[in-house]
Amino acid sequence: MRMLATHVMSNAAYFCTGTVPHGQFFHYGLSLDLYTHFTSPIRRYADIILRAFLYGLETLP
Repeated sequence: MRMLATHVMSNAAYFCTGTVPHGQFFHYGLSLDLYTHFTSPIRRYADIILRAFLYGLETLP
């Protein structure tokens, strides 16, 4: 059963915003159109950039 449930899920694909038309990407497991992920900032440089961006959005007037 587990194989059947996970077989339809494809591997993660990473891309920049605007390079893929909006209707062509989604998160299958969460059933979401838009999704991003990040972990502890000490693990990946991309996470540090994303956290800084999100913090900047929160501090805008």
